[in-house]
Amino acid sequence: MQEIARKQEVGTGAVVWILSAGEMSEGGNILGVYMDRELARGALVAEAQKLHDRFTISDARQESDGSIHVEGGCDWIALEPHAVVTARELERP
Repeated sequence: MQEIARKQEVGTGAVVWILSAGEMSEGGNILGVYMDRELARGALVAEAQKLHDRFTISDARQESDGSIHVEGGCDWIALEPHAVVTARELERP
């Protein structure tokens, strides 16, 4: 999993992992931004436990890019990698 992040860093620059949660029809909120996927583990588990306390978890999956998605009731939690822009992009005509 760290290998996925390292490959992204090499190809696109720095990568951060964003933990977010929300409702299917309402959107969501960012709960945290982490420099490493493993740093988000405790917060992800805590949010999943809160979700489990309210609803039965109906879907939990890991995607090929290492992101994790959890759904229960109409709520969701996501931990996803995002490239960080580290230099100004030039506009092309």
